[in-house]
Amino acid sequence: MEEVGVVSRIDGVNATVVIERRQACEGCKEGQSCLFTSDGNDNQTVEISALNIAGAKVGQQVRVTARSYTYVRGTLLVYGLPAAALLIGAVAGKYLLAGVFKTSNPETLSALGGFSAFVVSFIALKIISRNLERKTENTPVIEHIIEL
Repeated sequence: MEEVGVVSRIDGVNATVVIERRQACEGCKEGQSCLFTSDGNDNQTVEISALNIAGAKVGQQVRVTARSYTYVRGTLLVYGLPAAALLIGAVAGKYLLAGVFKTSNPETLSALGGFSAFVVSFIALKIISRNLERKTENTPVIEHIIEL
């Protein structure tokens, strides 16, 4: 994935880049729930932190690239892990917990198991995301300064 933006701040080897929204965002139904924020002038932008290997300075227009598999992996983690945990927890609750608590309703135990596994998956997701943030291979990179 490639984006073009303007460097707004430098922090050591990292730079904060302001990226304007794409034209593809025009018809999007997400609206305010999107990561892009409005500055009040119908100019929507997002700030990202990128590794500044090109040596860009504040105010320069740059091309930022990120590996596409990073987004795919992130999407699978954010959506797939909680969904799988919910299903596995519900099945485990219905069959395993029902064997332990014989007088309880199996559907109630299924809901309890699913919800518990769902909550635990978010805790695991937080730990996994912290570890992934530390790796520079997952960080967007400023690869090129665009001359105006």
